[in-house]
Amino acid sequence: MTESTGAQDWRAVACLAPGGERLLCVGESSSQVRAAYAGAWGEVIRDEDRPTVRAISLQRWAGQAWAGTWEHQTYLAVPTTRGKTGSGDSAETAVAAT
Repeated sequence: MTESTGAQDWRAVACLAPGGERLLCVGESSSQVRAAYAGAWGEVIRDEDRPTVRAISLQRWAGQAWAGTWEHQTYLAVPTTRGKTGSGDSAETAVAAT
């Protein structure tokens, strides 16, 4: 049931207040999405929207390719920079226990 088909089964979604969300990135694995979401932050989230981001949800696709839902797995740290720093700083160090 967990065969790799090259499908984009994981994603990171920024949760905005008071409601709404922005897709940051998708990938084949949670580690791939964890490595990419901070870089996508600077490209996807506008400066004026950054203060409204309340959380970043790491989600996994559950179900068949044609019928399923995204299920929340854990929260990722909200980056404090505009992204693409190239310094290798991990945004996940500030993640609160969930």
